[in-house]
Amino acid sequence: MGNIIKTSRRFWVAFLLGILFGVMLLGGTGLAAEDAGQSENPLFDIDAQMLSSDDMTYDIQLTIYNQGDDWEGIVRVQMEISYDSLSCAYDTAISLPQGSTKQFVVRIPVSSIEEQDATMKVSLVDQRKNVTAEKRFGRFLLDRTDALAMGILSDSYSLLTYLDLGGESIDYGGIELPIRLVELDQDNLMNSLNRLAYLVIDNYNTSILTDATLEGIRQWVNDGGMLIVGTGKHAEDTLSGLDFLNIECIRIYEPEERINSEDYGPGLENLSMADLRDTDNQFYEDASSLVKLSSWGYGAVEIVPYALYDLNPSQTIENWELSEGELLQNVYRYVRIAPEYGNQNYSKLSYIVRNIFRSFGNSGDRLNFGGLKFIVVAYVIFVGPVLYLILRAMKKRDWYWGAVPVTVLVGTFLVYVAGSGFEVVNTRVYSVTVEQLSGQDAGNRSATDNVTYMHCYDAGHKEWRLQLADRYDYAGPFLGSYSYGDADGQYYYHIQGEGDSIFFGQNPESGFEDGYFQAGTAQNMETGSISSDLTTSAKWGITGTVTNETSRDFKYFAVIVDGDLFIYEDLPAGETCTLEEANYTSWQKGYGSTINAVQHYMSEYAREINEDYDTVAALGMGIFATYVRENYSGGTMIIGITEDWYKAVEDDCSETSYGCLYAVQ
Repeated sequence: MGNIIKTSRRFWVAFLLGILFGVMLLGGTGLAAEDAGQSENPLFDIDAQMLSSDDMTYDIQLTIYNQGDDWEGIVRVQMEISYDSLSCAYDTAISLPQGSTKQFVVRIPVSSIEEQDATMKVSLVDQRKNVTAEKRFGRFLLDRTDALAMGILSDSYSLLTYLDLGGESIDYGGIELPIRLVELDQDNLMNSLNRLAYLVIDNYNTSILTDATLEGIRQWVNDGGMLIVGTGKHAEDTLSGLDFLNIECIRIYEPEERINSEDYGPGLENLSMADLRDTDNQFYEDASSLVKLSSWGYGAVEIVPYALYDLNPSQTIENWELSEGELLQNVYRYVRIAPEYGNQNYSKLSYIVRNIFRSFGNSGDRLNFGGLKFIVVAYVIFVGPVLYLILRAMKKRDWYWGAVPVTVLVGTFLVYVAGSGFEVVNTRVYSVTVEQLSGQDAGNRSATDNVTYMHCYDAGHKEWRLQLADRYDYAGPFLGSYSYGDADGQYYYHIQGEGDSIFFGQNPESGFEDGYFQAGTAQNMETGSISSDLTTSAKWGITGTVTNETSRDFKYFAVIVDGDLFIYEDLPAGETCTLEEANYTSWQKGYGSTINAVQHYMSEYAREINEDYDTVAALGMGIFATYVRENYSGGTMIIGITEDWYKAVEDDCSETSYGCLYAVQ
């Protein structure tokens, strides 16, 4: 009997273990199948194409085809910043009946994307928040290119073909790509620009180019292109049409004229060198090679003091090592490191705008607990010995135990009344809209650059979202380094399109967590213009008049003339201000360069104006946005700040809005 029982037990143990193993195997198979289904579902076909975009957004056309059952949910677009990090989630709500196809466009702000070479992930998320299907598109923002197009505009093209490095690849944002040369001339330049990563101009008289072509080059660089200009003995001709660079050739040095020619390194000592002057103090100069570098909007400019066609490509040149592509790699690398290491002007701007925007919205709603603390302290003192002494003096000590509850109720009521003003019942939004006014005819203005910047927060820990006003065409995070989520699909910033509406929101990790957003509109919200008649002199400074020909009062306005920044107070709508008679305050200054002026303006003077801090911070944001957007290189800009602007949010929130109007003359 004992043997039978033991055998029976062994049988059942083996049987149960077999069932458990089978369940685990089936469960594992099911999970594996689910993961595979998430990555590649044959019932759904996902396609993406980059449409022609302006300099503000990437316009991505998505096409989704459903061969399975009726489906409803969202299509989510995210950039994979790294293996464990995703960018802002851009969602579009759609319904896909069986056999149907949906095509729509997702607009992502260019400044919300920090890694152009990132992989784009498109996911279909159903109403239960399960990923039904997804597809990845490598290097999508680079148009999935297999080579970098470099345009060569030169009368010596055949001597510059070495710039393709013989097919060697260079590092372009973490990926290795070869160079593909494109020969350019006056006729095909404009049509070729949008396809180029680099543009080289060397030994070419740029003055023969039309104004439209030259403006196209400037805008191309500002939108992210990388321009390399060779000079040397042809410096004057090559720079003749590139006035926007603000680079002058003082003289040409022949090799025999230079005293310390060996300082230029092997291979450079036998070249004609141009003595170049940076009239706007915008470029960073490498001390050993004399190459001038500058970030430029979203792109970069490199100017070398010699003619590139004069170089001997077989000669390895110290400092640049052309045979390994360092000349090109340094241009791109320079754009990447500019905010931290490179051009000090760009670094200052990045630092300044972050400080301005982080503090924007912290003035009018600063919580002052002084009065509340006084009530609490007074209550604690009064409810104890003071109350007892008062009742004893009144010979009513028997009332003490009845007076204490009454005092508690009165104290609680006073604390509640005093503290109710600190309650945050909904999301707070502080917005400043930057809009350009150019010339007298406002109807001919382009509104593609009208951008609203928002600083938002909520008291809660849960995700919040708000609906933008109907006029907005796109939205995204601002100060992109805060837009990351994790690889499990979680996100920090969230943009969602539902029909014609755009919602923006945040998934905070704690209460009162700051969020920074931007939204673009194709509408002009203000008519009129801003005009000026100004003169400057070393003796008298800036003099003349500024006229506000809009319907808005300017509480403060900035005047930028030849790099100097001046701040003035009070310019009502329809009135003219004579600057010599304008209202001055202690923080009005000019500092010799706009960047230094903005830094002093915000760090030293604006903080002294506590009651108007948000207003002057909004003006500081406008100055920054205008300076970068227009890529200021001289001339006159007038920038006015107005309160009580149009609301950016049509939802349950508390919004304080400003409008920043500017004109370039």
